[in-house]
Amino acid sequence: MTAANHPLTVDDVSHRFGSLEAVRSVSITVAAGTVHALLGQSGSGKSTLLRIIAGLERPHQGSIRLGNQTVCDHACFVPTQSRAVGFVFQDYALFPHLSVIRNVMFGMSGGNRSRRRQQALDWLRRVDMASSADVYPHTLSGGQQQRVALVRALARQPNIMLLDEPFSGLDPSLRSEVREMTVNVLKQAGVATLLVTHDPLEALAAGDRVSVMHEGRLVQTGDPETLVCNPSDDSVAKIFEHIRLLEKSEVSLSHSNKRMCSKILATESSLGLQSSVSGSPVCTK
Repeated sequence: MTAANHPLTVDDVSHRFGSLEAVRSVSITVAAGTVHALLGQSGSGKSTLLRIIAGLERPHQGSIRLGNQTVCDHACFVPTQSRAVGFVFQDYALFPHLSVIRNVMFGMSGGNRSRRRQQALDWLRRVDMASSADVYPHTLSGGQQQRVALVRALARQPNIMLLDEPFSGLDPSLRSEVREMTVNVLKQAGVATLLVTHDPLEALAAGDRVSVMHEGRLVQTGDPETLVCNPSDDSVAKIFEHIRLLEKSEVSLSHSNKRMCSKILATESSLGLQSSVSGSPVCTK
């Protein structure tokens, strides 16, 4: 059965750390071949939710399904190593003592070593890293390490990919290029992807759908245009208040317009990821 048959379903999940309710009745469904961005500030509960999906934490309430398999509910808990989940961390977590290709081969199963090496090279070619197959991670730039971490996770053929702030450590001039490449590779692989970020621009540029998380709850979920143009409350409106584009007639939030990336990413340098750009707002009535 292929990854296309394994969407992610999180149903009414809650989790506490002592008296702190870190995740509160969260429900998300991520379709195969799509990227769902989970947007929130530090402490909002988004990374905790990712750890729950990965099997690193057991929630106090709710269930998680990968396709037709329930991996967590009140009656069962499938451990991390038995879940078909790929994880890319903020620091990439490459093995420093292994070459690039051996990092990618790590965890691959099936076939002899020669076949696994060829498959690893094929993955590296997808992200233009085949020429660095035999070097070690410390010789790579941050962007190159991120690409290796991505294909290492995908080489295990997961049904779900979880990305925890994977671009935050990159130089701003490189971030948009690596992000666009990452989204393209994930879509080609056909996996359901949940991307955690604190950056509204990143969520809009990468996500087919976006969920805003605040104090452990999902405040609003929708496509990027809906969140920017029709926020559910003041907290969501405030998150996107600095996102301005030159003209609505010139720049559309529609994903059919190259997922909005080319226009939003063109403004990132002048935004500084914080300040606004002069001109008309995206949404005009």
